[in-house]
Amino acid sequence: MAIPAPHIHDILTAYLRRYPDERSLLQPLLDRLAAGYDVTSRTDFDGHVTTSGVVVNDGDEVLLIHHRASGRRIQPGGHCETPDLTLAAAVRREIAEETGVTALEPCCGGEPVHIDIHQIEARPDKGEPAHTHYDVRYLFRTRGTPKVTLQAEEASDAEWRGPSQLGDPVLRARVLAALGRPQEGRTPEDNPYGTLVVITNEPGQVLMHLRDEKDGIWAPGTWAPMGGGAQPQDTDPHATGTRELQEEVGLQDIELTPMFSVDSDGYPVHVLHGQWDGDPRTLVLNEGIDLAFITPEDFDRLPMNTSVKADTRRVLDLITPQPAPYGYGTLALIRNTVGHLLMHRRDKKPDTCWPDTWSPNGGKPEAHDAGPFGTIRRELREQTGLEVPLEHLLTHTAETSDHLTYIFRGQWDGNPDPLVPTEGTALAFVDPRDMRGLPMSPLARYATLSGLSFDLEDQARADGIRDLIAAGIIVHDGAVLFVRRSPDDYLGGTWEIPGGLREKGETILDCLTREVAEETGLATQSVDQYLGHFDYRNARGGISRQFVFTLTPTKAGPISLTEHDRHQWVRETHELPTTTTELRTFLATHRPRQ
Repeated sequence: MAIPAPHIHDILTAYLRRYPDERSLLQPLLDRLAAGYDVTSRTDFDGHVTTSGVVVNDGDEVLLIHHRASGRRIQPGGHCETPDLTLAAAVRREIAEETGVTALEPCCGGEPVHIDIHQIEARPDKGEPAHTHYDVRYLFRTRGTPKVTLQAEEASDAEWRGPSQLGDPVLRARVLAALGRPQEGRTPEDNPYGTLVVITNEPGQVLMHLRDEKDGIWAPGTWAPMGGGAQPQDTDPHATGTRELQEEVGLQDIELTPMFSVDSDGYPVHVLHGQWDGDPRTLVLNEGIDLAFITPEDFDRLPMNTSVKADTRRVLDLITPQPAPYGYGTLALIRNTVGHLLMHRRDKKPDTCWPDTWSPNGGKPEAHDAGPFGTIRRELREQTGLEVPLEHLLTHTAETSDHLTYIFRGQWDGNPDPLVPTEGTALAFVDPRDMRGLPMSPLARYATLSGLSFDLEDQARADGIRDLIAAGIIVHDGAVLFVRRSPDDYLGGTWEIPGGLREKGETILDCLTREVAEETGLATQSVDQYLGHFDYRNARGGISRQFVFTLTPTKAGPISLTEHDRHQWVRETHELPTTTTELRTFLATHRPRQ
């Protein structure tokens, strides 16, 4: 039994009321419906209907599968089948079959968010001529991040990615709009960033509002701190947070402290903290349907966006006093305008950890510190006399223990010469792009390079580039290691330096050492220089940026290839085998410094 033609006609008619400019594109399908054709039959090669679904989790990430037939990363979907009574039922079945995800809440009133028309190439092996697909696309929410069970014959892999990774630009724009996200192509004056304002009281509860349950509202029906996007009159994130607090709940004169920034799928969000010990019942809620102080222990039982929950917990972790033994330390990456970092040379005393080495300033907690944020402010003031705004970058966990190092970033363009360090023998600005021969502890080197990584990521984001690649030049006995891409891979047969795509939650530095280890079997002893970057067009037609570092492996072999079919050591650029123009040009102008 085919899906009834009146149902499909009603779906198309309602869709065209919302998007009348697409009538000419869909008219052939309407004509075939009126003529009595079964437009859901996959054997109708004059054009038939398919369905697909964009599934969004609580972190506003979309579920994409690696489709075997097309080789592309797409949303799940497929052909209508006999048991399907509606298009919505067909897409739910396809999503369940291909991914195992069944708990779906329809968005956009259950109506299609997009209808795409595309041509399918002929497949003589299956007796299928070239034909047209009318893909009716729906948007769903699923709570949490459900486990994915792949249909092996359809998909080779699946991943949750930001909605900017949706390949179709129209679908991408409509999904972003439905999620209450900034539109693509926005100008710097039009919502260039967002804010999240975490207000706590003395007991450590967080002031949150229950967001409206409406399409087009970001994270609808969830509890969240106040905040929102920048407006043209806002001078900076602090001004945005202050305005949002007043507009949403009427709070004024709250001292807000920047805590950290996050990249929400290419959209920067600045997280701020303030304290208020009043009664929420005295406030006037202008956005949302409820307002209350929420205890952190209740976060997991209430509906909350996963990224908001993580960001709020991160704020609490940074400001909450901890009992001894504290189990953490702090470091401050103080950079100047040109990107150099303020570092001190540690004392030569026998009881000094890593004596006579260079390190960012920082230290261990004391009993009165208000969490890691309080520790690093006190340490920086005591050691250098500086009081500069700081933001948390990342937290490093030691490999051999659970000891944490909270790494912060700030900016100062002064002259370190007049400063009188209370610890160490010298203060100076150091270029993190080249630390060859500079005595440093592994942790200090890691922290310094991580700060450089964040600077590089910030610049790429400002340039509109989201696919970031880290690659390493490994030199042994005067030659550079190259590996060859497998013949069936994109740019098959091309030689390149080891590297790969940065994964979610990774820094460029972490990506570099992971990719080199995975592709060559070589562990990294030290990352020595940052040489620069180049941009190139990737397999999806977008632009990737490749950052190139020199590194020293713990040993030069053996080489164990997992993604390439050959390797060789090359001494001179003119000896370089077949490679891309971008890499050849880069290597001709960016040679490792000796």
